[in-house]
Amino acid sequence: MTMTAYLVKVKARTIRTVQIDPSTSYEQIRGFIGCDRIDMVRIDRDHCIVVDDDGMSDELPCFTEAEGYAGPLAGDLLIVGVNARGDTVSPRRTIEDFAASLTIRYPVLSPAFEMLTGPSIFGSRITGFGIALKSATPRILAGADNPDDVIYF
Repeated sequence: MTMTAYLVKVKARTIRTVQIDPSTSYEQIRGFIGCDRIDMVRIDRDHCIVVDDDGMSDELPCFTEAEGYAGPLAGDLLIVGVNARGDTVSPRRTIEDFAASLTIRYPVLSPAFEMLTGPSIFGSRITGFGIALKSATPRILAGADNPDDVIYF
């Protein structure tokens, strides 16, 4: 018997449903989020987000903010349910609800140009870059969508 979880691929800005076999859940979870050590972040009474335990010590191309949790979350995420005994179970909330409660933040570089003019010169050159932090909610992938077909930023 398998349980359902929601996998957030932050670079792709997507969320999809995955199935986890409880007998190999630790290995599967590590594989889904791409890490060696995991940590569970409780976001409400019935749900946790599984994160890379070392995720905040690496360079971050982006991070995620979750309603119900004060700090940023690094790397890919796996949303699971938790029962009264603390066992990992399928989430009670819908994937749509979780997608709406997550904000992925990522930097965007914008070039600054200088216009070149003179008797024999006309054009422009890049003089530097501005950095802006953009936001997105994850796009829900249907079961048949292949996350490897997504273009990463």
